[in-house]
Amino acid sequence: MIAVRDSMPMKMRCTVGRWIESNGVRLWCETRGNPADPAILLVMGLGAQGTAWPDDLCEMLRAGGHYVVRYDNRDTGLSGRVDYEARPYTLTDLADDASGLLDGLDIKTAHIVGASMGGMIAQEIALEHPERVRTLTAVMSAAVAIDPKTGTFRGSERDPRLLEWDARQAADPPATEEQQIQARVDLARILTGSLTPFDETATRQVIAREFARGGDMAHTMRNHILAVMASRDRSELVGSITAPTLVIHGTEDPMAPFEQGRALAAAIPGSVLVPIEGMGHTMPTPVLPLIASAVLQHTNRADL
Repeated sequence: MIAVRDSMPMKMRCTVGRWIESNGVRLWCETRGNPADPAILLVMGLGAQGTAWPDDLCEMLRAGGHYVVRYDNRDTGLSGRVDYEARPYTLTDLADDASGLLDGLDIKTAHIVGASMGGMIAQEIALEHPERVRTLTAVMSAAVAIDPKTGTFRGSERDPRLLEWDARQAADPPATEEQQIQARVDLARILTGSLTPFDETATRQVIAREFARGGDMAHTMRNHILAVMASRDRSELVGSITAPTLVIHGTEDPMAPFEQGRALAAAIPGSVLVPIEGMGHTMPTPVLPLIASAVLQHTNRADL
């Protein structure tokens, strides 16, 4: 069950958006809740903005007694853009961005929760900045590197539907905003598991809002893909992570297959794996209470 604490004044519940200079990049972030509560830093994945963390999930975590921070990674949303050719970066650099963001918010330690590529960044935070991490939660993520030839995690096969989607993008790259939105809608359809039916209208609206907020999405995707490809394999490194670790993974994830979540949990001593039957590479509304409950139980144990 989710422990809800709603005794704080209404003004404490309000969200506050701001920009923080971190690691040479201007990062947009949003905070909600009481700064005196233990912080949760939400790290989003490849090409996705911080606002992709559902409002309902953020509110559940706040109501559970946390100061919730979500932010746009570099090259994403309202955060600063980088010329990758002139200034290449990896997931380790994105972890340094997150650490600098915590500095800017005067947060010494935080519960780090990352989704997809954000889960990889979260691992790098735990490896490079262990003193900042109260707990680690990786959602639909992996420790192994991506094979640049196949575009999938080493040890897994690329889902045929994703191979077909990749081929369509390569043969006829989307040029206009509408074409880019349609490509993202098509991808979201593939990534949705059987747990919930795919809602094309709602998905299109969300993606369109993201485009309106984030500008050049092609730039974002290109740079994030390059950063992931240039990053190290962490499968032999995550065993040194000492922060209490939770791994949440859908059993029908076509992007980061379930065996990757299982391998990540097995590689980190003492970690806990929470499988979600029928979830793909998305966080549909019906599972948000389950995810929030698992995260709150995990963080609350560490905060005792």
